[in-house]
Amino acid sequence: MAAQLKHDDWGEMALFRWILSLSILAMWCALVGTALYVAMYEPAEELPEAQAIVLLGGNPAVDGALVGESAQRFVHAKSLYDEGSAPLLVITGGGTPPVAPDMASAATASGVPVDAMLIEDASKSTLQNALFTADFEALDKTQPIIVVTHRYHLPRAWASFRWAGFQSVHLSAADPDDPFPMDPRLLWEAVKWPLNVVRAAAASAAMAGDVPRENFLKYLE
Repeated sequence: MAAQLKHDDWGEMALFRWILSLSILAMWCALVGTALYVAMYEPAEELPEAQAIVLLGGNPAVDGALVGESAQRFVHAKSLYDEGSAPLLVITGGGTPPVAPDMASAATASGVPVDAMLIEDASKSTLQNALFTADFEALDKTQPIIVVTHRYHLPRAWASFRWAGFQSVHLSAADPDDPFPMDPRLLWEAVKWPLNVVRAAAASAAMAGDVPRENFLKYLE
């Protein structure tokens, strides 16, 4: 009996080590891949005529004013809108407090008509950004969209919107000329990438099994 228990313990340890090793490898690959993407990023010479510019919210506003990444992303998305890249601006970003309403207020103040915006303020992750954006009936998932966020976030954003069903996802960085961001944001991406893959796969399995979305939505936060 003792020998059997000892054998089971070794089996559990081996499984734990295998999972740990796989997790470390996945995070290392995500870190290296994201760093290479950021370092080699070059803006597209010409973006396609898209149905919408999708602006991903960042940090919350301060006293109603956009700051940090949210401000930088907004300025870039607004410039694309002014250039005529798309007739519609989709603003997505929740949080506490949600940043999307403040981005929408900034857009209105800068001349974007209310009927040229779609606003989603419940999402708490990139997967939810994509999933909730896909819920808008005004968007045709077969038509191009332009996703605006920071360089380190673009690859995961692209994968998330593809997972949500958008067939033509184009990317535009809010920080194309900034210095290489060797900071905690890259490290967080290394952690978030494997988690996103696992959560997206689990959510896809749940949807295929007709599990009500409200039963698994919180696991996508």
